[in-house]
Amino acid sequence: MSLQGYAVRHAVSLGYEAEATHVIWSEFEAAAPEVARLGAERLLRTGLAIVATIRRDGTPRIDPVEPFFSHGHLLLGMMRSQKAFDLLRDPRCLLHNPISDPNGSEGEFKLRGRAVDVQGANLWEGYRQAYADRWKRRPPEGFPFRVFSLDIDSAALIRWDIEKGEMIIGLWSLAHGVTETRRKYP
Repeated sequence: MSLQGYAVRHAVSLGYEAEATHVIWSEFEAAAPEVARLGAERLLRTGLAIVATIRRDGTPRIDPVEPFFSHGHLLLGMMRSQKAFDLLRDPRCLLHNPISDPNGSEGEFKLRGRAVDVQGANLWEGYRQAYADRWKRRPPEGFPFRVFSLDIDSAALIRWDIEKGEMIIGLWSLAHGVTETRRKYP
């Protein structure tokens, strides 16, 4: 089948559902300690991250979120919001540290995975304690509406060596472990 000269092929399942390819934060730390350390630095630098979710109509949504670490999990607390409802319906998401420097000196950290709706009291209390530690007060009553633990499928850490004119791309997945490539930039 073709469409205006382009070959069109039917979609093929990538088997995403078929195999467990995700880990919690502490397992990611054990598998890729340097990538996890640098990633956590970037996530905690501002106390904010950007989460990309999938809307009901299939289009992407991005929103800020506060990441916290507790009991070996990367936790995301959310108010009653569309991003929370997106994740309850379709848990696939991407978490990215905020970038404010056009020269890339901050580096980029990205996690692809699934947001798991936390039901256990230990993780809820862990979230509340991490919130209190950061903000020096307990979270407001009724906040958060939901707490999610990020099950990590893959990670990317992008850094720049300005002196050498190189972009350094570190990738991690269970299937391939940590890999690093360098390429000339710009």
